[in-house]
Amino acid sequence: MTGGEVNFAWARAIVEVLVEYGIEEVEVAPGSRSAPLVLAALAESRLRVRVHLDERSAGFFTVGYARAHLGPAVVVTTSGTAVANLLPAVVEADHSDVPMIVVSADRPPEVRGADANQTIVQAGIFGGSVRSEVDLPLPSPERLRQAGRRSVAGLVEAVVRRAFGPPGGPVHLNVPFAKPLQPPSPVGLGLLGPEEPRRQRGSLEMRAAAHREGERSRMTWRKSVRSAGRELGDQGALVAELLEGSRRPLLVAGPATDPGLVGPATLRFAERLGIPTLADPLSGARFDRRLDSAEDSGGEGGPPTILGGYDHYLRSPPVMALLTPDLIVRVGRTPTSGALEEALAVWGDCTQVVVDDGSHPKDHQRLADHYLRAPAAELLGWVAERTPLRRASAGSRPGDQWREGWRCAETAAWEAIAEDLDGIDHEGAFAAAVVRALVPGSTLFVSSSMPVRDVDAYAQPAARDIQVLGNRGASGIDGIVSSVMGCAGGGAGPVVGIIGDIALYHDMNGLLAARDQRLNVVIVLMDNDGGGIFHLLPIRDFEPAFTPCFAAPHGLDFRHSAELYGLRYTEVASPAGLEEAVAAGVRRAGTEIVRVPTDRERNRRSHLRTRMRVARRVLEVLDKRGS
Repeated sequence: MTGGEVNFAWARAIVEVLVEYGIEEVEVAPGSRSAPLVLAALAESRLRVRVHLDERSAGFFTVGYARAHLGPAVVVTTSGTAVANLLPAVVEADHSDVPMIVVSADRPPEVRGADANQTIVQAGIFGGSVRSEVDLPLPSPERLRQAGRRSVAGLVEAVVRRAFGPPGGPVHLNVPFAKPLQPPSPVGLGLLGPEEPRRQRGSLEMRAAAHREGERSRMTWRKSVRSAGRELGDQGALVAELLEGSRRPLLVAGPATDPGLVGPATLRFAERLGIPTLADPLSGARFDRRLDSAEDSGGEGGPPTILGGYDHYLRSPPVMALLTPDLIVRVGRTPTSGALEEALAVWGDCTQVVVDDGSHPKDHQRLADHYLRAPAAELLGWVAERTPLRRASAGSRPGDQWREGWRCAETAAWEAIAEDLDGIDHEGAFAAAVVRALVPGSTLFVSSSMPVRDVDAYAQPAARDIQVLGNRGASGIDGIVSSVMGCAGGGAGPVVGIIGDIALYHDMNGLLAARDQRLNVVIVLMDNDGGGIFHLLPIRDFEPAFTPCFAAPHGLDFRHSAELYGLRYTEVASPAGLEEAVAAGVRRAGTEIVRVPTDRERNRRSHLRTRMRVARRVLEVLDKRGS
């Protein structure tokens, strides 16, 4: 065998392991050193190969794909800074517990640190952000003949399995190759171009349908590996005991790694035990088709108390005091709402339980009295199945009064929000319009910064067959466009992304993925010409530094971006116009941009006005109940 043939066989051995683990998609950024890996992927008919010109975009596309597909994709890069460009995506995958497999080509070990071209130290480049990594030896005929754990397949398998968890996360295979990189001829390699028909496990449309029905592939990364029965039982018994002694329990559901699994368990727990639940839009519990009808289980009285207006009324100290719980059970990551995060600290004297089996602790305020290392869906399910119903006839138990107080607050909040949004075009009204426009089975991907906060504050809980996703692991605004496109590539059905103008500017390269007309994506561009979120922070008073260094107006006309990538482009001026544009867009093939021009300062005043109106209305209602 020639050196190039050995490289190809080595790469084929790596690809065979990936396919065995259920991998279906490979994201490729062009480069010479990675040629053996790219050729091996193209020779495997069960893999879809997608080409990205920017490694940053390739990395975040991989993250978005895994969020939607419930299984990782592989991202392949050449050597040098190409690998370093993946770091932001790897960090997000790590903090989100999202599986991701990085395969980086490298130069031979002997030229590292010796001024060789395009050569850096790639082994260990991601530090503690990967679950596992391996720096493979150079390919050789002798090593190809090895079997067992020290074979190339054995080394790769030991790393790849760690991506699935639990908890899931990124892993890194560093693969050095010496020249000649490829075989002498392509004859007999069985290469298929990226756009040629391939032996897929299912079409994009079939995978989207399976996703909407909640089906799982063989190698799903959902946390289906159960905790040890006794340990889960002990943890569940503790929660059940705390609930039995509580008169004012509260469930806080933060952003979930897998909202399709945790969300339904949260709803069942809240319904069964009658617990008011503050549901983050990324928890999987705020929007669910089962919300408007409780299941028939022995006289339970209506749907669960799922709350979403809390970001407004928990900003009021008197309201916070009137709604003080004696027990808080928390699942998911830190809530999007800053007001809720502050309330958790103010309520620090009550017993707080965190249920989490992720890779990073979820208690940065150090409030947990009990930190239970367990899958949230399983523990909530265990408790719900074994705890007597809390619901009885209305008002017959202290818990009913507690629950009714939250319901009254919530009703008053949404009435006040509706009055304030009527005819007012601030960004919260636009966020609510996008949610209303979503068709059943669709996915909303919200950018960090203001979009996720606006969806949190203005999108009312409802019986909707939709899911909401976002990069809330490290909560950066980088890679949002690529993550949205990756969700569509992972089969999430119609995908709508709400993204700010700076986030779009940061990842315009991600729009290149829209060449694939099968990706049904509507990008809602909230364009306030800069960093609108900073207007809601104290730094806004620090002129002359504030406007140029924080608000940072750029004056860009994004219609040119749409023209560059050949995308349909629309501008709307009202929430009603946006709702109509999104509803039409999700029914069209391809990707399009809908721009919403807004004003940063007017948006700030609108948000503050709404918060004050809601807090005042809720306090009036709660005071009247207590008088």
